[in-house]
Amino acid sequence: MLLALTLALLMSPACLAQEIQGRGGGFYFYVRGEEQGEIQAIRVFVGILGFIKGIQLRFGEHWSARYGAPGGRAQELLLQPGERVTAVSGSAGVCVRHLRWSTSRGRDVSFGSPAGRQFCSQAPAQGQQLLSANGQHGLLCLSGIGFKWGFAPKTPPTQGPTAETQTATTGAKRGPTQGGPPPA
Repeated sequence: MLLALTLALLMSPACLAQEIQGRGGGFYFYVRGEEQGEIQAIRVFVGILGFIKGIQLRFGEHWSARYGAPGGRAQELLLQPGERVTAVSGSAGVCVRHLRWSTSRGRDVSFGSPAGRQFCSQAPAQGQQLLSANGQHGLLCLSGIGFKWGFAPKTPPTQGPTAETQTATTGAKRGPTQGGPPPA
């Protein structure tokens, strides 16, 4: 009985958070842009042989740089207002072959075709979401991919100019007690 349970656990895909899935190797990347807002869209580049070649994320209104190997056909997941990515599963061998994105609204969107060892990664706590991705790539494909999970980044309030900003724009000198440079 214990042997059967152990084998079942070893054969099932592990659902991990923030670990690189796949064999890895090659050039490391981290998709930057979290400071621009929440993920609004995901673009995955799939090669002719079905390998995942690259990835790009849209934070707010801005697309990140493309990370991965050159080439591939772009496929997109556009998130609806208020929708968040809550889990990613897929499969990988030498290359990442398949990525399936699951959202807070129950949608599942897949890119590539399943082949190799299965994996999954999900938000570790209720209310968390995908914040970014990282991984490694070679000349032909993504060799590994990981996911950063957390709570939505705080957005700064959109208010009028503060007293400090108004002082700075009127040219008033600020002394060291106000946190600025010493007067000239």
